[in-house]
Amino acid sequence: MARLLVIAGEFPVASETFVVGHIQGMRSRGFDVAVACITLHRDALAQAFGDSPPQVFELGPRAEKLLKRPGLLRRRAYRRILGAQWQSMLPATAGNNLPARAAALVEVASEFKPEAIHAHFGPLGLIAAPASKLLGIPLLVNFRGYDFLSYAPQTRWQDYASFPHDAVAVAHTAYCEGVLRKHLKIAVRYVRRGVNRQRFAAAPRRAAWGNAVRLLVVGRLTPGKGQHIAIDALRLLRRHMPQTSFTLTFAGGGETGEELARHAGLQGVSDRVQQLGALSHDAVGQHMREADILLIPSVPRANGWVENFCTVASEGLASGLCIVASNQGGIPEAVNEAGILVPAASAFELARGVQHAMQQQGPAAWAAQAQAKAETYNESWMLDDYESVTREVMQRQRG
Repeated sequence: MARLLVIAGEFPVASETFVVGHIQGMRSRGFDVAVACITLHRDALAQAFGDSPPQVFELGPRAEKLLKRPGLLRRRAYRRILGAQWQSMLPATAGNNLPARAAALVEVASEFKPEAIHAHFGPLGLIAAPASKLLGIPLLVNFRGYDFLSYAPQTRWQDYASFPHDAVAVAHTAYCEGVLRKHLKIAVRYVRRGVNRQRFAAAPRRAAWGNAVRLLVVGRLTPGKGQHIAIDALRLLRRHMPQTSFTLTFAGGGETGEELARHAGLQGVSDRVQQLGALSHDAVGQHMREADILLIPSVPRANGWVENFCTVASEGLASGLCIVASNQGGIPEAVNEAGILVPAASAFELARGVQHAMQQQGPAAWAAQAQAKAETYNESWMLDDYESVTREVMQRQRG
């Protein structure tokens, strides 16, 4: 059984269903998968994997032990674990955490002996790069969003020059693939996105909208996700469509929860806004089945961040939801004709998009379009691609 080591940051977290799906999928394809994460959430691990969780190595505590050593002893440990030229294996911008975590990962990889490493997000690929170089383990780096839209431009892409020359960058959208091919000096492979159709299964939808419409926003409560835009749009919808009772639900935890609650109060819609906090993956699927319209009000950030793909969009389509989303980044590719795309950062346009969607056709008709689009997010196809590129790099290493 081929061994695969997956690198994650916080693990597992509700906003990163793709990490859990990747692990479960590769295990179903016969890989022995272990996870090396910086921070482990044990309760969430049980929720995500039940009685059969993968083996998990926590990098955070291992790295902290190294960081607590006096400077000279710490550098000696780095030389012992990473070699005399350890500084040259890391980007020039590396702070204190990166070498400690890289050293911890070398120890984990030496113990688990994987035949390939998959890192989720570019910066975690930097942590994995020394292990790949020292131990001769093929490295695949999954790029997801901020890691090529805001992080990399800030460092002028120079940090990623630390990747092994034979590493492979994985892109899940044509948008991401184009950016990576332009800037990286390593191979870039496109891996199709897939959705767990059991977790995100469509519920029967009514033919007409009726008098009550449930709006849903899924994602971390951060400024870039645009939840405040959704609150403003709710106020406009209540004013312009008084015959319809709209409610707005936020599924996700984050730092702006209290601010959003205050904003809803100032807009006079606090009685119509509900925050559910961070949810399990199964709970997110259930709330999608109960909602009528999925809003994706993401806004571009000043640091260059936009939505790369928006996993939530594919999950909403699989759930048969009508989607009204910002027309930016990789969202148009994810939604396409199965939803309504509107200019980003405008509550007026978001509200008008909801009105247009409701005027155009009913929930059942939207569900049919959503399901048709969701067929392109076949989880089996995604795993075919993952298995193909993984076995390819493993075979190359052996030969």
